[in-house]
This record gives sequence, C-alpha cells and structure tokens, in this order.
Amino acid sequence: MKPEEIFAIHPKIRWAGWATRRGQVQFAQMREGLESYTPDANDRATLEIRAQYLIETVEQECVWGGTLDHITIAFEKYVEIVIPLKTSYMAITVEKDLEPEAYSTVCRAIRALDKS
Repeated sequence: MKPEEIFAIHPKIRWAGWATRRGQVQFAQMREGLESYTPDANDRATLEIRAQYLIETVEQECVWGGTLDHITIAFEKYVEIVIPLKTSYMAITVEKDLEPEAYSTVCRAIRALDKS
C-alpha cells in the first residue's frame, strides 16, 4: 500500500498512516498541499502506540459485537478513523465535513488495497 493510493480513495482524506500490528510504521504522510494540525511526533505515536492500543482494546468486544469495522474519533478540527486490517492497521484523518455515512465506504476501499 502507498499513501497516494489512500489519498485517491477520497479527496477529504488529509493524512494517512499505516503500521503493523506490532506498531512498526510503514508510512505516515500528509496529503500534499495541506498543513498538519499535529506535529510529526504525535502522528508517529498514533501509529506506534495509540491506534494499536485502541484496536486491541475494542477487539475484545468482537465476541459479542462482531467484527470491528473501524474506530472513529471526532475532534473539533478533524476526524480520525482507525481501520484494522489483516496483519496491520491504517489510521487516517479526514476533513470534519466528510459525512459520517462515507466512513464505512472509505474503510472498505482501504481494506480492498490491503494485500497482507
């Protein structure tokens, strides 16, 4: 997977980061032409620690709730979406005005790119 493939899914995707389930960052990249709201160290921490922790914590409920599609965190300035993949996970940020109905479509498109 490449950042350009993720950005091609939807024009409202601002940032994309991909890491293994052990927190090894494969890439963390802002869409060209946009300014990040967060420092690079925060983006890496999201991939190395926070997203992994969120997924592992929430997946404990899968026994009752079924397969986890994504985790959405809405901030004042943007929305972060964490998507579990087969052996890795993707974290993206999207513009605040992206309609929530589009989140699952974006997640499915990202999963379709996953070759792991």
